[in-house]
Formats: sequence, C-alpha cells, structure tokens
Amino acid sequence: MSDNIHYEVQLAVASVGMGIRLMILYDLFRIIRMVIPHTVFWTGIEDFLYWIYCGFTTFNLLYQQNDGSLRAYVIAGVFLGMVSYQYLISQRMIKGLKKGQEYLRIKMKKHGQDSKQVKG
Repeated sequence: MSDNIHYEVQLAVASVGMGIRLMILYDLFRIIRMVIPHTVFWTGIEDFLYWIYCGFTTFNLLYQQNDGSLRAYVIAGVFLGMVSYQYLISQRMIKGLKKGQEYLRIKMKKHGQDSKQVKG
C-alpha cells in the first residue's frame, strides 16, 4: 500500500475514533444530568459548549493531520463514529443506567418507609 493511501486510511480511522470519543463525552453529560437534574437553560448551555468543543476538536484533527484541508471523509468519519457509538453502545448503556437509577430510587423509597414504620 502506498504511503499516501496508508495515511488516508489512518486519518479515516482517527476520525471515526474521534466521533466515538466525542459521544463518550456526551454520555458523561447525560449521566451527570441523570444524577443532577438540570433546567432547560443549563442543558442548552452545556450542549452549546459541547458542540463548540466538537467543532474545535474536529478542526484540530484536520489541522494537525491534514494541514487544515477540509476532507469530507473526515467529517463523515466523525459522524459515523458518533452514530455507531450512539446506536451500538450508548442507548443500551443509558437504558441500563436509567433502570439502575429507578431500582435505587425504589429501594431508597422502600427503605425510607421501613424506617418510618419502625420508628412509628
């Protein structure tokens, strides 16, 4: 394989990896939002800052790896990584965390009622 093609494949793989990392970061925001409820205003601010970060990170990848030349396949790779992670991992993980959160909420509620019955 020529050096040029090898480089292009590396850049495509790096862009997919970046998309996955960006979605992992967004999942961290989701988890924080599950633990600490947010108003619509703060959720909007967080999302706005997240997408600014995504833009700068993608630009940085293009700048460092490709001298700033825009390559459609890099943008498509980031998008593919984000969508793949969202549908293959994130949805299942968040669903599991929500079930776990609901389970803990029920246990805490039940424990609170048991302690009231013992005291009363």
